[in-house]
Amino acid sequence: MSGKTYRVVQYLNQFFAGEGGEEQAGARPHSIDGPVGPGRLLEESSGGALRVAATVICGDNRFVEDPQAEEELLSMIAGFRPEAFVAGPAFLAGRYGEACAELCKAVREKLAIPVITGLAPAHPAVDRYRSALRIVRTGANAADMRKSMPLMTAVLLKDLWEEELSQDEQDALFKRGLIENAVLSENAARRGVAMLLAKQRGETWQSEIPIPVFDYSPPAPPVTGQPLKVALVTDGGLMLRGNPEKMPSGRCVRYYTIDLHDRASLDPSWLEVNHFGYDTRYVAADPHRLTPYDVVRDLEKAGELTLHPRLFTLAGVATAVESAAAIGRGIAGELKEAGIQAVILTST
Repeated sequence: MSGKTYRVVQYLNQFFAGEGGEEQAGARPHSIDGPVGPGRLLEESSGGALRVAATVICGDNRFVEDPQAEEELLSMIAGFRPEAFVAGPAFLAGRYGEACAELCKAVREKLAIPVITGLAPAHPAVDRYRSALRIVRTGANAADMRKSMPLMTAVLLKDLWEEELSQDEQDALFKRGLIENAVLSENAARRGVAMLLAKQRGETWQSEIPIPVFDYSPPAPPVTGQPLKVALVTDGGLMLRGNPEKMPSGRCVRYYTIDLHDRASLDPSWLEVNHFGYDTRYVAADPHRLTPYDVVRDLEKAGELTLHPRLFTLAGVATAVESAAAIGRGIAGELKEAGIQAVILTST
């Protein structure tokens, strides 16, 4: 432990900086001297060991959509000459969490200083960044702030002091998935048989490889009656040309619909693709490669189905689980209200 006070820069989005919600999501990178919001708790929980020299802020959409935003933020951060960097915590906030993790990685690589952030277990950024970063496990929303911020502070201080983490602090972090060699007294065959026998006898045992648990959705019953009422849904980023709805190219928190009334086909003259997760050139040249509007229209003309007049669309890449669930509920609610019996859902 050191009696020194360390100079820290913290990153916040527009919401946690107290500058507004979605209406400020396009805010450009900027900075404020000293701590803001969560930064005060950061200082308080450090017992005076950390001082927030500045808070750098960027709108969620701006970070995702502006290729220069990250470099602008890094330049600001470097200009304050920090000894450590803190981002968030972001909990389960999709775009914000991605920005926190990406900035921590970039700051550590370019400035070679300790960094820390906090994310909820279901955040998609956890699996992508945990091997490279120390990430504190948080709750799903800001109600967990008073628990997660002191943990982030404790881990960061141990990093600055070059001290070993306590067991509680280690347990607060996501496992980094790093592989370490170990010599065991028994080989894999004997360990496997021992686990099998323990399981058979009803004794306590633990697999050496954790098995992931996924949600299960039972298949829907078959639809009957003709003509069927069918809708088209895609997460491949199909947009009206010019993107008037200002939909992001990923990390979506909403969806929107395209009016198909009187449209003979999906044509590049009035459509484009906005999605950072795949090579969109082929879909941009012919949107029917993404969603089979042409085939469905032919079936409708043959009297085999009735097509819902609106196409539901978004860019699904890197969308947080919580946001994806909310988007799914919203689309399902609209389709149920419209009496839709079946959906053709296409992805990339």
